[in-house]
Amino acid sequence: MKLFLGGSLAFHTPTKQPNLVVPLNKIISLTQVISNLGIPIAEVQLTVLNGELVNLEDSFVSDFDVVRLYPPVGGG
Repeated sequence: MKLFLGGSLAFHTPTKQPNLVVPLNKIISLTQVISNLGIPIAEVQLTVLNGELVNLEDSFVSDFDVVRLYPPVGGG
């Protein structure tokens, strides 16, 4: 699976890189993938799976998917 981590999400992973390749040998929930990488689920605001906005909690992924995750945007 190809994974892009927007904003500060990459800082939670060991490599601190925004673009990752996550090998998957079976279909797995996206929340499990994120948890395995050490990314707090509460910090993911937007989830894009294969170009479509999806609900993180309802999404399952395989090795052929492309996922983009984004944190909440703040400002002031």
